Amino acid sequence: MERIATYTVNAQITSTQLNDLQDVTVGLISGANNNVLSAAGCDGCEWQSTADLAPSTQIKVDATRDWRDRVLTVLYYSPLTSNSEPGGVNDNSYDYDITSLRKGYTGRGGLDASGNDPTNSNPPVSVAGTSWAMEISTDVYLYASTIDGSLWLYNDTLGTLKIPILSITATAPTGLRP
Repeated sequence: MERIATYTVNAQITSTQLNDLQDVTVGLISGANNNVLSAAGCDGCEWQSTADLAPSTQIKVDATRDWRDRVLTVLYYSPLTSNSEPGGVNDNSYDYDITSLRKGYTGRGGLDASGNDPTNSNPPVSVAGTSWAMEISTDVYLYASTIDGSLWLYNDTLGTLKIPILSITATAPTGLRP
């Protein structure tokens, strides 16, 4: 994102400047009427792994916010070839159909089958009222950490995922499972 203005310590900010910022900023909101998801605002996250994701392993996608108690809309893709990311030698092929479009709820976060935080070889599971894990593609899971709310991607397939790509839009925390 390009910087709109640069301020110094103790600089006065006028209402005109704040209005100008609002005029050029993109924002998302949840519909305010008859909507269980009416928490103010939305977040987005664009992510592509820096490396392939081996079977039975996980990788942290984002830790800048708490992803628990949100409804996510997720676009997922894993390219067939390496080095197709922007800046890679095959970035001319960074033009793809989305493999999966999913919508799901992160609840209080994901746990493994034993009720512990997921680790390599211990994937997250979805269990009513206790664990939330979105299956964004067959045996590929997206979940929030129960500890800090960070967002994780887990590969429970039998094969390696080539530099997985995610585009995520999330509601603000719903307040339904705080």
